[in-house]
Amino acid sequence: MKAVPILAASALVSLVACQQTPILERNPGAERASYSEWTCDGEKVLAQFYGARVVISDSRSSRWLDRGTQVGKVFRAENAEFRFRGDSATWTRGDQTSDCEVRPLPEEWQEAKADMRGPLRFMARGEQPQWLLKITDKDVFFEVPQEEQYRRLPASEPDYYLDMWTYDIQTREDRMRVQITDGLCRDPRTSEPYPSTVRATWNDQVFRGCGRWLAKGDYRP
Repeated sequence: MKAVPILAASALVSLVACQQTPILERNPGAERASYSEWTCDGEKVLAQFYGARVVISDSRSSRWLDRGTQVGKVFRAENAEFRFRGDSATWTRGDQTSDCEVRPLPEEWQEAKADMRGPLRFMARGEQPQWLLKITDKDVFFEVPQEEQYRRLPASEPDYYLDMWTYDIQTREDRMRVQITDGLCRDPRTSEPYPSTVRATWNDQVFRGCGRWLAKGDYRP
């Protein structure tokens, strides 16, 4: 298969113009909606933090838990408890308790971080067709390998509205809108939980998938 070189596009980047709501922090890498990923007795588990609450998600379900009184490291709900202990944790549901350990970034994400010349802020992937999105401070990289499509587009600060970060990009050759929502996303093939839902509209094609803000990961209460 012949690869098509990445096209460096030079053009204006226009951000979405819409009414802003008051928010605590406009930086996508801020603590807001921070998360950590765990392996609990072999199962992939995602913890997403929202102030004094946390959402614990596995491949089947999600639960809201409230911060307890023990220095904020214990979160509880009816018949459920998640207790953080540095790089380990315990996840209790009813009379079943699982031992958890921090789950490192998948190898694909680690390789992408190492290969980028600048800091990798966000990365996402999806299926049907398979696609890959990477965002740095200066560029948006978008790949659809099956269609031999590779693009490198200029990035700017995203617009924020109602828990969604939006990148609007327009060049002479391409139009792209990337919408990233901080919230649970499950891989449709594996049911693995991810901390962000992604919708990418490239010209007339729409791609949906799951991703991660790299700076928000590995958070501990």
